[in-house]
Amino acid sequence: MTLARKTGFDRELFRAGDSALFRQLVREVSPGMLAMIRCYAEDQDHADELLQESWVQIYRKRARFSGKGSFQGWALAVSRNVCRMSVRGSSRLVRVSLQDHGDIPDTAAGPAARLARRRRAKALYAALEKLTDRERQAIMLRLLEGWRTAEVAKAMGVREVSVRSLIHRGLRKLRRMKSLKQATLATEGLRQ
Repeated sequence: MTLARKTGFDRELFRAGDSALFRQLVREVSPGMLAMIRCYAEDQDHADELLQESWVQIYRKRARFSGKGSFQGWALAVSRNVCRMSVRGSSRLVRVSLQDHGDIPDTAAGPAARLARRRRAKALYAALEKLTDRERQAIMLRLLEGWRTAEVAKAMGVREVSVRSLIHRGLRKLRRMKSLKQATLATEGLRQ
């Protein structure tokens, strides 16, 4: 089990800003954070910027980590807030002269597909916010992060059967949410 998944890593070293501990946490936790961040990002460069800003905020707010849950869950919450702030203030326009670059092949998904993906992701994360903290944490760690049920149970301090129950209840609630259904239907129309 990795250090980030342990709830009992040395919080005092973390709060002191130990560079070796932070390097290890960045290596272990960044892939999961990046998976969530990509739902908010415009492209890979923007995702990398948001990941970096997330780690800056984690470092600045390290004294606020209580240690009551998993570090990874807390780091995801911090990065989600960084992403939300970015979306709110996304009036960043970059003007580039294409005359200087000649023909550039476009290998990216079209604007409609990118818009559809972003809308689905935003709807999903908005819907996840409506779940209880424990349901959201179980779903994010097990389904979005790919943790094994036993790891989620240990991180949350519950039995495996409780994790499965939390996920089942949370998914049932998500299936019933009209806003999530509407976002999915609306994005299907964009792709056609």
